[in-house]
Amino acid sequence: MSILICKLYSNSGTTRILKDIDRQTFKERFTTKEDCCNFLAELKWSEGYSCTRCDSHLFIKGKQPASLRCSKCGYDESTPTGTLFHKLKFGIEKAFEMKYEIVTSKKGANSIWLAEHFGVKQKTAWLFRQKVQVAMKSSEQIPLEDEVHVDEFEKGTPQTGEQGRSKSDKKVRVVIAFEHRDGKSGRGYAKVIQDYSSKSLKPIFDHHIKNDAMVLVDGWAGYKPLKENYPNLTQTLSDNGKNFKMLHIQIRNFKNWLRGVHSYCNKEYLQNYIDEYFFRFNRRNHRQSILDKIIQRCVEHKPIAYASIKLHET
Repeated sequence: MSILICKLYSNSGTTRILKDIDRQTFKERFTTKEDCCNFLAELKWSEGYSCTRCDSHLFIKGKQPASLRCSKCGYDESTPTGTLFHKLKFGIEKAFEMKYEIVTSKKGANSIWLAEHFGVKQKTAWLFRQKVQVAMKSSEQIPLEDEVHVDEFEKGTPQTGEQGRSKSDKKVRVVIAFEHRDGKSGRGYAKVIQDYSSKSLKPIFDHHIKNDAMVLVDGWAGYKPLKENYPNLTQTLSDNGKNFKMLHIQIRNFKNWLRGVHSYCNKEYLQNYIDEYFFRFNRRNHRQSILDKIIQRCVEHKPIAYASIKLHET
C-alpha cells in the first residue's frame, strides 16, 4: 500500500532521508507546497492507508496536493490532517522552513526572530514553536546509564535572605540529571518540580535513569528514600558545587541559553523549553538526522488546537 502511495506522489522514489542537508539544499528540496505534502504523504501513510472516518483501506488520488480520497466514503484527507501541521495559519512550505530554523540552528530561534523573518505575527510564531516543542518531548525510552549525576537548581530572581533550597513562589525549581563520562557530559534530562521532596524528585529517576546506574547526588535528605529502587545511589557533600563541576557547567549553559535566546520564559512553559534544549543537546553528535526525527514526530503526533495554548511569553 505504501509503495502505491509513493508512486502516486513521489517523483524520485523514497524521499524520507534528509541527512546532511544544508539550508540551501533544504530550500531547493522543499520549494513548493507540493514538495512538502509529497514528503508528508510518505511519512504519514508509510504503513498503509486507513480512512480516518470509516477505516477503509481503499483510496484514489485526492484533489489536494498529495491527498488521498477514500473510495468508500469519499473523504479527501490532506497530508497535514491529523498531525501537528493540522490547521496551520500559514503555508506548509513556510512551516517546513520555520521548523528547519528551530531545530537545526545551534541555539534555536525565538518567536520574535521567526515572526520578522517569515512575515507572520509574533503570537503565531510562538504558537507554532509550542507545537514543535511538543514534538521534542522525550520518548523516555532510552534512560541514562552508567554514571549519572543529579542535582537541582532554581530559575528566578534571587530573593533577599533566601538561599539554597528556598520556598519562594517567585522561583521555579528544576531537577537535572546528566551522564558523567570521564569529566564530560553525556546525555541529559531535566524536569520542573514543585518542591524538593522525594515525591517530586522521583519522576526524573523513574522516567530517565536506569535502576542499576551509578547515581551520585548531594546530601539532601529527599534523595535517601530513592535508594530503595536505586541501590547504587551515593550521596556526597556538594561543597558549593565542586563535587558536581560538570553538572553545574551544564546548568549554567542551560540558563545562558534560555536567557540569551528567549530572554524570558513564563514558568508555565518552562518544561517545554527544557524539552527543546535537551532534544538538541542529546543529538549534538547526530545532527544529520535531527530534522528527520522532528518531522516524523510531528506527523505521528495528534493535532493540538491553537486555542488550547495560552500566550504568556515570547
